[in-house]
Amino acid sequence: MLQALTITAFKHLAQQRQFVAVYEELPVHNITPVEIYRRLSKLYQEDGVLLEDKTLNEGLRYASICFDALKTYTAKLGESLNPIQELREFIKPFTDITAKNMQERITTSVGFMSYDSVRFFEKIADTQANSLDIPEMLFKVFALSVTIQKDKKTMLISQIAKVTGSLENDFNQAKAKIAKIKKVILSSTKSRGLSAGSSKFEITKVEVDIDDKSFIQKVVKAKEYIKQGDAFQIVLSRSYKRKIKVSPLQIFKALSNINPSPFMFYFPFNDKIILGASPERLVQVKGDKLTVNPIAGTKQRGVNQSHSDIENILLKDEKELAEHMMLVDLARNDLGTICKPLSIKVTECKKIKHYTHVSHIVSALHGTLNQGFDAFDALQKTLPAGTLSGAPKIRAMQIIDKLEVSRRYLYGGAICRLDAKANLESCIAIRMTLIHNAIATIRTGAGIVHDSKPELELQETYQKAQSMLAAIAKAHGEDDAVNH
Repeated sequence: MLQALTITAFKHLAQQRQFVAVYEELPVHNITPVEIYRRLSKLYQEDGVLLEDKTLNEGLRYASICFDALKTYTAKLGESLNPIQELREFIKPFTDITAKNMQERITTSVGFMSYDSVRFFEKIADTQANSLDIPEMLFKVFALSVTIQKDKKTMLISQIAKVTGSLENDFNQAKAKIAKIKKVILSSTKSRGLSAGSSKFEITKVEVDIDDKSFIQKVVKAKEYIKQGDAFQIVLSRSYKRKIKVSPLQIFKALSNINPSPFMFYFPFNDKIILGASPERLVQVKGDKLTVNPIAGTKQRGVNQSHSDIENILLKDEKELAEHMMLVDLARNDLGTICKPLSIKVTECKKIKHYTHVSHIVSALHGTLNQGFDAFDALQKTLPAGTLSGAPKIRAMQIIDKLEVSRRYLYGGAICRLDAKANLESCIAIRMTLIHNAIATIRTGAGIVHDSKPELELQETYQKAQSMLAAIAKAHGEDDAVNH
């Protein structure tokens, strides 16, 4: 049954709140989230945020499109003293602001925590310059949220209204905005298409911050640290850069088709854009229930290999399995700091998930938060994931800081969505690009362990970059070939 918030419900909610989310539910129409985003960006004359949940077999399962930022929270190292508490207070006025049965379906805030945000909480040297001036944390609260859910076959339009002295006027203004949004979304006039660039565009050279020979030497050095007992695993990364001459939204559309993933994001901020197709959840918190899904163990997908062939190879690879179970144990330890001890369970172990260019070993852990802990504590305790740092985390990060030559920024951090109930969904910021001044930077890594073969770890960084490089090439009308 399609629903809308009534004036009576609005007045009841407004009695004790600064903000109320007015909503209206519509049947799903034959329009893509990217097209909705384009139409709304034209209406608002500004950038918004687009999140998608897609799979190879099912296509789009969920999408959230947000515009009209009401407030922005940023935190920078050396400036913010208690960013988790500051974020908690920032989100609080936008929690429990609508009918209880709709709270989980309305996106109120989208934001990120960078890899380097862990330095707020741990003593780790900060040796790589923040030359792009990217904050360690940035969250935006949006007045408009459009949510598409395939299972419900509905589109939910939500508009946050600020409560003033005239409740009927507040309600009617929000309803008028929703009516305008409906008209724009359902208009039969299509926006100008996102066509690929000219096929005459020359294949652009891809540059790396650590060349192949140097990366192999750093893998060898990481293995020396491991042999000395400093760590069990160290995740080394490097970045790829190339110029772009097309709209970043064209790249996102190409990526969405090439590598459909559970956590797809398009997030402009300041003069930069991050977009990606992450396969890995960092942490999900619904009420007091918490879920993490560590991914470790990677195999490139061959042209003639079936899913069962890849599964047999991965599940018989002792090195990959040992690495995976070590990181499952590390995730269990992270949850142990905030969850009730007997509540932590591994509900899925060593499942194989397939993507366009690689396949991964994935597990699932669940737990129940201890009293006094919430989604913001879960973010702090799980970031960065062991799959992007190593084990033990702090020592691995100290070694990473010595071996890598550039700042990670968002890579290995988290892209976060909060709903009107302050539930959290977050993914690890991987398989992504950071675009600034027409330069796309892609960062990928490999987990180094005692038995690692340097040449294979080098190859893994290439494999993980392929889906993004292919999407950029497709958006430009280029071949998939990469010019290293």
